[in-house]
Amino acid sequence: MAMNDTDREHAGGPYEKPSDEKKKLQTPHKIRCSAKQRVSPHAPCRGSLTLETTLVLPLLLCAAAALLAMFSFTVIQGKRSRSLMERAQVLAVTVKAPESDPYVRLYDYSRLELPYAALGFNSRPTVQKAVVRAWVGRTEECISGIHETFVYVTPDGSVYHKSSECTYLRLSIRSISGESLDRERNQSGSKYSPCETCAKNAVPARTVYVTNYGDRYHNSRSCSGLKRTVMMTPLNQVGGRGACSKCGGN
Repeated sequence: MAMNDTDREHAGGPYEKPSDEKKKLQTPHKIRCSAKQRVSPHAPCRGSLTLETTLVLPLLLCAAAALLAMFSFTVIQGKRSRSLMERAQVLAVTVKAPESDPYVRLYDYSRLELPYAALGFNSRPTVQKAVVRAWVGRTEECISGIHETFVYVTPDGSVYHKSSECTYLRLSIRSISGESLDRERNQSGSKYSPCETCAKNAVPARTVYVTNYGDRYHNSRSCSGLKRTVMMTPLNQVGGRGACSKCGGN
């Protein structure tokens, strides 16, 4: 049934033909993706996942290969280090070291080949080092019954000691105030003079370190003068060292 103009006015006004702008708003339009710009991150673009995978996957594989290579290098280096240490221990027992340097030192120079060339680096030089103290125990002659007297010496010491518990070997380190140095005395009644290693040409620190039987004060607790490297050696090999005044006559 056709409507006249009066019916159209009662129904809500005259009928108007939709304009072109309204058609654009009402008509759903398709989202087009171009290679230069994406309209929305959620817009479906064919081939985007393949492109991202192509870019990221090689980097991920290279990172995984690098981690595996580092792990294998660590295992190889550990095996070489243990082998070098075992050889050094054997030499320390079987080979006599010179008196000037009683340590056995072994070096292992090698190159580790990378499983793949990365930026032109296909190998890496490596150095392994093993240091073992030479054997200073008793010889077969001592075990068979020949008596030999052993004493204790330090590398820079001028005397030998018959007891390893000598107070000159077992340092009793204590800290005192630098301002009280003039009043402090050691067990022999002597004053403390500056250490030639850590306190030479320097004023005493706020806290200094001394020993009961020493005659030097130290500005540093880690000074080499507060450390003792004690070695046991036969008495006939002490050279020109004299006997200790405290334990040499015991």
